[in-house]
Formats: sequence, C-alpha cells, structure tokens
Amino acid sequence: MINKIKRNPQKFDSFELYTKLCAKNSLDIGELSSVDAVVDLVKSALKDNRKNLNLVFGKRVESMFAVVAASLGKCALIKQEDGGEAYCNDYISIPDYRVVLKDGANFLVEVKNYHKEPFSETYSFTEKYFNSVLKYSELVGCEVKFAIYLSKLNYWTLIPNSAFVKDGNKFIITIEDALKNNEMLLLGDQMLATKPPLEVYFVSDPSKPATLDENTGQTNFIIKNILLYCAGKPVTGELEKQLVFYFTMYSNWEELESLPIMAGECLIGVRFTYGPHNGPSDDGFDILGNISSMASTMYKLATEDNGEVTAVETDNHPKNFTVVIPEDYKSDELPLWRFNIEANKG
Repeated sequence: MINKIKRNPQKFDSFELYTKLCAKNSLDIGELSSVDAVVDLVKSALKDNRKNLNLVFGKRVESMFAVVAASLGKCALIKQEDGGEAYCNDYISIPDYRVVLKDGANFLVEVKNYHKEPFSETYSFTEKYFNSVLKYSELVGCEVKFAIYLSKLNYWTLIPNSAFVKDGNKFIITIEDALKNNEMLLLGDQMLATKPPLEVYFVSDPSKPATLDENTGQTNFIIKNILLYCAGKPVTGELEKQLVFYFTMYSNWEELESLPIMAGECLIGVRFTYGPHNGPSDDGFDILGNISSMASTMYKLATEDNGEVTAVETDNHPKNFTVVIPEDYKSDELPLWRFNIEANKG
C-alpha cells in the first residue's frame, strides 16, 4: 500500500497563498501590513465558504477518493493534478488527480459527487466543461476518467470519458450506464461476501460487578474477553478477527440484535449480531459491499461528528481505512467470496 508523502502546508501552502493574494491585490509581500490585509481576506473567504455545503461536501469527496484509491492496493502514485499555476492558449479544465498503477498504466481522474436519489436523473456536464477537460487530457497525452461518488448509495464509479453521450449542449450518462461502465476494479476494488451472521460477544469479568437495568436495557460490566463468530463458528485467527470487526462496523450489514446473556440473575456478557437487512439469502453467502464503500464509510466517520462534517480531509494513513486481504486468503472460520466486477464495454 502506498504512503502519503509528508508535506509542510503551514510553511509552504500558506506562503504560496500569501504571495498569490498579494499579487492579486497589489500588495508588497515585505510589508507587515500586507500580512494583516491577507489575513482579513482569508478570514472573510473562510467565513463564507465554511457554510457553502456544496463546496464542503465536494472537497470532502475529492479528498476521500485519493484515500480510498490508495487503500485499495493497486496504485503506485496518486498526485493532485490541479494544484499550482498553469498557462495555456486553449480553454482547459485540469482534473483533480493523476493516478499511476503498479502495472504502469496511468490516467487522470476528475472527481464528482452525485447527491441525488439513485437512478432519478442522469449525470451531466456542459459541453464546454466536458471538452475543456478533454482538451487538457489531449495536451498532456493522458486519458481522463470521471470518478463519480453516488453518495446516497455510498458507491464509487470510475467511468471512462468515452461512456458519456452528447445530448444537445451537454454530455450525459445514466446511473445505470455508469454502473455498467464502472472501472473501479482497476484500482483494486472488489465486492465481498461471507456467511451470515457475524456475532461479537463481549464477555464480562466474573470477578467484577456486572449489572443490567431491565427498564433501560443499559448494562455495566468490565470486559474480560471478546468472542467472535461467523455463521455460528468461532473466529480465532488474527486476520479473521480484524476482518470481522471491520465488517461489523463498515459493511452494508447492520446490527440485527443486541442481547444481554444472563445466567440466572448474573449478567455474563452481551452479544451483538450483524447481518443483511432483508435476512440471509438462499445462496449460502450474502454481500457485505464493496471495499471502496467500506473505506468511504470509515472516512466519513473520521470527518464527521454526529452527522455534521467537521473536516474535508484527514491526515490518517490510507492503511487505517481498510484491512488488507491477501490474494491467497482462505479461511474455514471466515470464508470470503471476492467478486471482481468488470466494466461492460459492450
């Protein structure tokens, strides 16, 4: 998994912003009064932009993509493309990222957030904007793809520009076609499934007081041990245990039951059961969701507080947003079905 390159934004980015605002407002960078003037300009802009939800959510999704892509394991480099000065004779729009895969393939990525009801509308770009992104792609000799995050589905799509269709003065794609043309597999994304249910059993310390308030359901006890189960079988392997915890917290499955376990009047623990919302299927396994979706759920939780966005990016390492599953993973305790979803080029 690739590492995030350490930078010093406080030193370098702040000075770059300072010099740009000084140039725009004809201020002398050497004058102390210029610092005060720039601080006032930035303060005013920040007061306005912090309430601009489109900007806040858009920037968070943009930052999320880089972390999710880095966590999936197939990237050798992810670099912000649209930073710094650019000079061009043509009208261009610079995509957000340049992505280089471990196999040497590379492409540009423009990240977008789709926050409408799934399948209710097409996703569209104006012809002028779409062509300006393609122009930049042509100038640098690198294909551009569009990473569209379907926020209400918590689902990423990576779509080649060729999948968009011209419709009047717009380029459009339906959500159905976005799913058909999804190339997230290039980044290492997979759909995972296992046998339900997953159970987490917190066992109380019998030497310490353990109580259950039958009116509120609140328990109070010291945890002595944690037992994990998949489809009724104990899970004891270290990697398997990590995966169970990760799936119970970030997959599509939900908590179905939290049950205090009693021995007479004594509370001996609490068992939490997780599974698919509509109950188990007849296939012998059930879908947990995509790895990219689980990483996105974790990223959102890391940048929220009680549902309110508190940050658009995090300094956490990408490895903290996923559990790496070896290619040769095989386990009787926690069996996994791993689906590689390829784009339907037809």
